[in-house]
Amino acid sequence: MQVEIVTIGNEVLSGRTLDTNFAFLARALEEASVQVGWHTTVSDDAGRIAEGLARALERAEAVVMTGGLGPTPDDVTRSAVAAALQRPLELDESVLASIRERVSRLGRMLPASVESQARVPRGALAWPNRLGTAPGLLIEHHGKPVVLLPGVPNEMESLAREFLVPYLRKKTGRAVESVTLRTYGVFESMLEERIGALPEKWPGATLAYLPGWLGVDLRVTVSGDDAGTVGQVLRRACGELLAVVRGVVYAEGASGMEEAVGELLIRSGQRIAIAESCTGGLLAKRLTDTPGSSRYVERGFVTYSNRSKIELLGVEEAVLEAHGAVSAEVAGQMAIGAAKRAGVEIGVGLTGVAGPDGGSDEKPVGTVFIAVADPAGHALRKLRLIGTRAAIRERSAQAALDLVRRRLAGLPLEPSLDP
Repeated sequence: MQVEIVTIGNEVLSGRTLDTNFAFLARALEEASVQVGWHTTVSDDAGRIAEGLARALERAEAVVMTGGLGPTPDDVTRSAVAAALQRPLELDESVLASIRERVSRLGRMLPASVESQARVPRGALAWPNRLGTAPGLLIEHHGKPVVLLPGVPNEMESLAREFLVPYLRKKTGRAVESVTLRTYGVFESMLEERIGALPEKWPGATLAYLPGWLGVDLRVTVSGDDAGTVGQVLRRACGELLAVVRGVVYAEGASGMEEAVGELLIRSGQRIAIAESCTGGLLAKRLTDTPGSSRYVERGFVTYSNRSKIELLGVEEAVLEAHGAVSAEVAGQMAIGAAKRAGVEIGVGLTGVAGPDGGSDEKPVGTVFIAVADPAGHALRKLRLIGTRAAIRERSAQAALDLVRRRLAGLPLEPSLDP
């Protein structure tokens, strides 16, 4: 099945808002064995929306539109689609009741404009929105589904998972399963070289390489007419893939590095404290993003200045003067000081030059030192990263988590594809 995604919104066309909705939908539909053949972005203009829909219906087997379903005057998607498909808007009493119940539960008065979201194109099926007031809408138009989803990302994602993906998967009539292996520490090209032609041995399977700031995800998707066969192929594919890349795989599925570290800390019964300089608390945030992290995260220190490193962590002034704040020696003392001051088994120290200024010939922008202190001693990693300030900070936090993970799991400290 070939689908066209139409994103609606002036804010997307102006560049003020990134189109994360398209990225999410494209990934979700691919996992359902539905191919996105086209992506169009149009403004909040009824004529442009109608034109975009008409072109999409000419070339695609299904159309998914996001945005413009709110109650404000610039939310014209519902009326534009109704006019283009010659399906007058009609009040859906069940949608109106749902909107009123939600607003009442929140203890608010219902603005009259919100009731407009209960007016849907004739014949449309309304998908209930658990996170907002605008329902998702499914219209079967001359055998082709036209789906309207809210532009608010969390609402769109919820409706896509609960209704859109199952609907399209059922419509294709094929069994689809996928698994994602998350890797860290090697480039996409290195993974491709190691994996080689292996995917050609898996009938009905595809392997997608998904690189990002935090590593490369490997997603295996298998589709076919028989669910049992699909499952067998997927298990075989994952086993063979792990056999060649296991050394850099840190998680399976959607779990992040922070969750992998959290599981290891719980299993070992140890607690952690974090001392950060260049990442400014990002590492602590990553760890505490996981529900239940209070079981193993004790505290964090953001020690940006030399004075704070001395006063809060006990870093020696002489060491700072001799080696500088960005050094292996200071990172080590930060890790030891964090563990000691917090009274925990594991301490992490992270210091570096995130840029865009502040580098030198000896320590250019992207130079980062990470240390992990534990009862067995301490480990150190030096990084030379490239990218923006944000990218360097994100990659530094990921590298620190990986070093903690490897220390806890008894793995080699440097990522490697070699056994």
